[in-house]
Amino acid sequence: MPAITYMVEARTDALTGLLNRRAFNDLVSATPLQGSRSIILFDLDFFKALNDRHGHAFGDDVLRRFASVCRNSLRTQDIAARVGGEEFAVVLEGCPVERALVVGNRIRLSFAKQTILCGRERIRCTVRVGVYGSPFGETMTFEELYSTAGVTLYAAKEAGRNRVCRYRAEMQVA
Repeated sequence: MPAITYMVEARTDALTGLLNRRAFNDLVSATPLQGSRSIILFDLDFFKALNDRHGHAFGDDVLRRFASVCRNSLRTQDIAARVGGEEFAVVLEGCPVERALVVGNRIRLSFAKQTILCGRERIRCTVRVGVYGSPFGETMTFEELYSTAGVTLYAAKEAGRNRVCRYRAEMQVA
């Protein structure tokens, strides 16, 4: 296997074609923050139940469809990855949080409109979204950005799923 092919495969999630978590972390951590940076975290709603009910092949189709919606909704310079089983992350460089909220909501709405076939059944899925944007000029590590976005993702789940949540000062970051 040529070295280039191996390197691409080692950094790419085989199912979705997006970056894997390690490649995503390496790439984003290595990029110095210049201006504003926003991060959007996505978690597919009730994915385990869908997988259990309809099978892993259906679950794989759902993951591929979500990745496709992400790719079609982002700019070429945006960084998207599958960071966990049904968890995805997007980093938007030079993007204020207000714009990231629009992007996150656009992806959420587009995914909710998708019809995914499972036998004769047409199924629609939803996603919860956590958005955080670092204020211009603020120095934050990638880990701090990611952790704060994670708090907003959890808040979206607690609020009922299929929604976008923005970080608010009263939320606690662990």
